[in-house]
Amino acid sequence: MNLPKTIETIEYLCGDASFSFAEKCAAVADAIAEIDTASLLGHLDEAGLIPERFDHDSTEEKLFAKYCDALLTRALGELGLKAQLIEERADAADVMASYGNYKLVGDAKAFRLSRTAKNQKDFKVEALNQWRKGADYACLVCPLYQYPASSSQIYQQARAYNVTLLSYTHLAFLIRHRPEPASLQPLWEVAKATPEGKSATAYWSAVIQVLNKITGTSTKDWDAAVETAAALLPRQAAEQIAFWEAQKARIVELSPDAAKLELVAALKIDSKIAVLKQSAAEIEASKETFES
Repeated sequence: MNLPKTIETIEYLCGDASFSFAEKCAAVADAIAEIDTASLLGHLDEAGLIPERFDHDSTEEKLFAKYCDALLTRALGELGLKAQLIEERADAADVMASYGNYKLVGDAKAFRLSRTAKNQKDFKVEALNQWRKGADYACLVCPLYQYPASSSQIYQQARAYNVTLLSYTHLAFLIRHRPEPASLQPLWEVAKATPEGKSATAYWSAVIQVLNKITGTSTKDWDAAVETAAALLPRQAAEQIAFWEAQKARIVELSPDAAKLELVAALKIDSKIAVLKQSAAEIEASKETFES
């Protein structure tokens, strides 16, 4: 199952009301668990990019996030760790893994290519540290190009809480070069060894040094992997732009009445009215609490 097929599967599952969200998550996770190494690498090379065709905060977007967690689980398993996808409440890590006598929690992030601001709150480094629940290490994964490229509080937080920041590109690089599972432990400790401060360069230099050491590769090998990842961006951007160009062409062809209805739906006016009515009714019903 490749990425386009995965997107189709997510849309199909979200369109079928007979499936609970937990069942939809399980279906996607099971499919990813069964793919071979070559397919896994194909997914990792393109991972973490939320399709523009998925509405913000939609079930599709949430299921896509679970797909990314499933990829992280599968990748850690491929590297020799015992990993599992966790279905818990929101205040828990999504992935747990172990090797030998240590435990690792993980969180996979996905963003839209149209996302511009890189807010440190989006990465939730501090929250991931709180979610480790006794685990020795924590790892956060997102697309390489979505990390701040100059300075950011996330690098300072990573050092303070010893949270390893990696990308899907790093995971693919590790899988392609097959380090011994026992050699991975320094990677989970790299953050606390980085210089104090918010420097992206300092953090990523430390990661690359460890990465090269445990895989027996050179900086040229890693630079080549970065170039390959960057080469995918124009095509990925073109696909997302094509979606919005098609939407623009469709909207232009709408009749005035149809356009008005679509605008009302896009602004979610009816749902906002319903919430306001419900809130007003609840306030009215609770007024006796505040009366003498």
